[in-house]
Amino acid sequence: MPASAPVPSPARHVTALPPHVWFAGRLLEVLTGRRPITSLAGRMRPEAYDRLWDLVGARADWRYVSRGHLPRLLGPPHVSPVLDGAAVEVSAVVLLTPHVARALAFRLERAGREAPAAAPGREGPARAGTAGWRCAAVEAH
Repeated sequence: MPASAPVPSPARHVTALPPHVWFAGRLLEVLTGRRPITSLAGRMRPEAYDRLWDLVGARADWRYVSRGHLPRLLGPPHVSPVLDGAAVEVSAVVLLTPHVARALAFRLERAGREAPAAAPGREGPARAGTAGWRCAAVEAH
């Protein structure tokens, strides 16, 4: 066997994130300027998407304060099921820096038949657990 032959890499075991964790991470990335807001298009109800646009403009301090730091969630998000499990309300504490904390809250609802399905081949590990959920409301303080 020639020395330049590639060595197969070991298979990775990747599990899907729970929907509330996936959305919390994506919302944090959008609000801190690390991901474009359009990355959540189709994953949010129109009124929640509009609110997120407002928050991105109103929370410029999240982007400014987080420069040089990697904002993160402080522990797992708190989840409160409502409507017999058809929706969940989620709250999380966000550390923008080691000394600056903020609050993030959002509501996820099970997507109805009108929700767009993911394109074939786009249902990766992070998206697999979120396909049946849409963000219906979002707040950040």
